[in-house]
Amino acid sequence: MASQLNAFVWVLYLNSVEGQQATGYFASLEDYAQRSGLLDPFLSVSDWIMFLAEETEAPENAPMSPEESSFVEAVQRAAAGAPVGTPAEVRALLRILVESESVQLSADPANVLTLEDPFRHLPFLSLGLHLAHPDVFLPYGFTGEYHFVLRIAETFGLALPPVPPKQDHLERWLYYGVFCAAFQEFRRENGLTLPELLAFMYDFAVNYVAMEQPQELPEPRNAWLLIGGVENGDLAELDAGEPDTLTYWQGNLDMRRGDVCVMYVRSPVSAVHSLWRVTEDAYEDPFFHYKHAVQIGRPLPLPRLPFRELVADPLLGENRYVKANLQGASGKALTHTEYERTLQLAGALGALPEDAPHFPVREVVKLVDLASERDVEIRLVEPLLARLGLGSSDWVRQLPVRMGRGERVYPDYAIGVTGVAPEVRVHALIEVKYRAAGERAWRDAFLQAKSYGMRLGAAAIVTAAAEGVYVYAREQDDFAFSQGQFHTWDQLQEGDAVRALARTLVKR
Repeated sequence: MASQLNAFVWVLYLNSVEGQQATGYFASLEDYAQRSGLLDPFLSVSDWIMFLAEETEAPENAPMSPEESSFVEAVQRAAAGAPVGTPAEVRALLRILVESESVQLSADPANVLTLEDPFRHLPFLSLGLHLAHPDVFLPYGFTGEYHFVLRIAETFGLALPPVPPKQDHLERWLYYGVFCAAFQEFRRENGLTLPELLAFMYDFAVNYVAMEQPQELPEPRNAWLLIGGVENGDLAELDAGEPDTLTYWQGNLDMRRGDVCVMYVRSPVSAVHSLWRVTEDAYEDPFFHYKHAVQIGRPLPLPRLPFRELVADPLLGENRYVKANLQGASGKALTHTEYERTLQLAGALGALPEDAPHFPVREVVKLVDLASERDVEIRLVEPLLARLGLGSSDWVRQLPVRMGRGERVYPDYAIGVTGVAPEVRVHALIEVKYRAAGERAWRDAFLQAKSYGMRLGAAAIVTAAAEGVYVYAREQDDFAFSQGQFHTWDQLQEGDAVRALARTLVKR
């Protein structure tokens, strides 16, 4: 994957005051023991730049604790003599560090490096490795912010392989070597010094991709349940939440920016605590214990709604997660009705926040209300696209496509259009009919959609009519009518069917 770093913009940054301050900040990390901020997200470079610009007070340049510096030193010593000239040698070193139980982290003989440490203390571990082999390993400053890694990789053309499976903790730790290799290759491709690479990672690129994100959150499409306070200090942190608080939590990959979350605190209160909004689409974080992570913010405290009230409610008491005492329920979906009922119950105990999100009552569309294909498009298809999180700029209606000599056709909806004629490509297509009363009608619609989909390289095609929707995923470079998945319009109002369709039609 070719680098997409704009040389002109990068030189402007390096010659700016901020760029010089950032590269100077990373000119040497040998004084790491005096800079506890190196263990913070983004290695505290932005705090340093703001201070030098006289916009904030001096950052606390407190030294690391003896335990922290001892950890870093132990890893540095253990790694210093190991060969790291090949990917195999890098993997071997990373593996032996966590499996040999020989890296003594303190005077306590039982305190040795294990496979748990990458998921609890990666900043310490990565800093020690970086000090031992700076041309191979990089200090890790994206704890709780891995979504930035994904956006940086996409924006600047870094090749990152898929994250290993959730349960394979060893491979997820070894993925740290892949992470470092991708950024080191980017460094070589662009002729960056090591301080310039770190400035790119933790200042330039983070700010660059952050500017592309709109500030306003979209309206929520789904409601989710999050669980906190399981033998830890979650309650105090959640109580201290401010309007600008951001944190990350165990999530579900279907969580999307703008969705609303109901936070339930198990211990010590056993009650619904607050509402939160999803501020970044959920993502896979190889270095987070739970792997599936979601960033949440904008907390709204609720009147404490005890678990016994959930159990006693005729609607919520039938929820399968409530029946299971909310075991393993963090990141599970709530229906719109269940969410609104939770707010009703909380509102009976005290005032609700004025800006608590609500879901609109959906319009019930009857077949007798539909008189044409355009009615199906306006009243059924386009609202469905909105529920999938697609705005009007994400799809094109009646996309002109040349199919043969002088022949032009117009697929009803093209999603994820890229390129220009004659090399137009799409991610998905929707072909709409007014009615499709039997198999022959559905097959005819399928063959028409398939011809467009094959021509445009679609990954999925959909046929829609007043009776419902068929979804076809491309497999072995073809679409098969027999593999179509049928959904009624009622099934596509909310819930698992909508989220599954979004995974198929929305390119991430």
